[in-house]
Amino acid sequence: MTDPSHLTDLLRKRVPFHWSFIRVGLWASLAALIILISAGIWSYQHTNQLARQAQEQAGNGLAVGLANALEETIILRNFAQIEVQVLQTMNSEQVQSILVTDTDGTILSEARRDPLTGKTQLIFKDTGKKYSESISATPEEDTLLIVKPIGNGTKVGWVKLQIAMSKNNALLKGIHQQLLLMNGFSAIIMLVIIGFSLRNTYTQIRTTHAEIEDLNDSLHTAAFYDQLTKLPNRPLLRDRLRQALALASRTQHQVAVCYLDLDGFKEINDTYGHDYGDTVLVEVSKRLTMTMRQHDTVARVGGDEFVLVINDLLSLNDCKQLLNRVLIELAQPIDIGHHMVTIGASIGVASSHEHGINPSTLITLADKAMYQAKRSGKNQWCIYGDQQSIHT
Repeated sequence: MTDPSHLTDLLRKRVPFHWSFIRVGLWASLAALIILISAGIWSYQHTNQLARQAQEQAGNGLAVGLANALEETIILRNFAQIEVQVLQTMNSEQVQSILVTDTDGTILSEARRDPLTGKTQLIFKDTGKKYSESISATPEEDTLLIVKPIGNGTKVGWVKLQIAMSKNNALLKGIHQQLLLMNGFSAIIMLVIIGFSLRNTYTQIRTTHAEIEDLNDSLHTAAFYDQLTKLPNRPLLRDRLRQALALASRTQHQVAVCYLDLDGFKEINDTYGHDYGDTVLVEVSKRLTMTMRQHDTVARVGGDEFVLVINDLLSLNDCKQLLNRVLIELAQPIDIGHHMVTIGASIGVASSHEHGINPSTLITLADKAMYQAKRSGKNQWCIYGDQQSIHT
């Protein structure tokens, strides 16, 4: 017969043993929950930090692109073109406001996005206000404030952008749901969920990086390429022209800058509408690109204005032959759907050998020569300073 006192002693020893086992399990579960919460919070913060850093880089790139685009416009005090460039930059939904001032703080242009409708509003109408009298320098919550000088050498002004920082709480919500599920599972299931959560976090980081890279590509395209024709715009043109001039100085070759303005384009716009006018511009861009050499540059700098940078010329005779082909190619009829239209082009030419190696000067002189070609009858090219070099 078993001694009851002995059974009592066994039960007393077993109860602490079972309690200790349960307590270890509870502590293990709690530790797993803490690990899961810590890993989730860290992952959430790290993802947001990476996203914010990438958005800051993208915002800085957009600000630099706008500053480069505004440099020549501010020098010329072309307020209409300033507003056009500001509105083009406001097409990016993340840009909340843009402020452009000169070096004295006088506001040249200011645009904001309406928080309710999301539409862009130009709120500056040449009042001569100073920067301190306009929007506050303190950024709003969840926005990034970027201020960049305008001008590569001598500063001609300042541009300020407010960029909205996007939020993404989907990861944090997923972690909360996982924590609720962990109350009914064992420590092993919790560890599996931790691994699943970390995998989701890694996927989220990869996805965020891919989205940011796409945004960077879009911002680069918007900053340096014309949206309609996909040709380089004025900032990229100036950069390529500087490179071409630097190469020409080493090889003792010439660079020709040709300012081209379409003849008869306004009549097409007025008669058939802007959509057909856009069709003509796209076709002209294709023809120019096909006619020019591969290492030359074709840029669109205005409504119906283009600039050709012809590199590596031994003499201007090579440029003249190329311009004659351009005039012949552009004179061919253009099919705009139900109609065939014909346009011409007036081209002004300035060369590095004759007119110096300053990019802005070459563009300006080529522009003046283009107007001389128009005054002389249109559909021809003219070399600046050479009245005998006007050819149809």
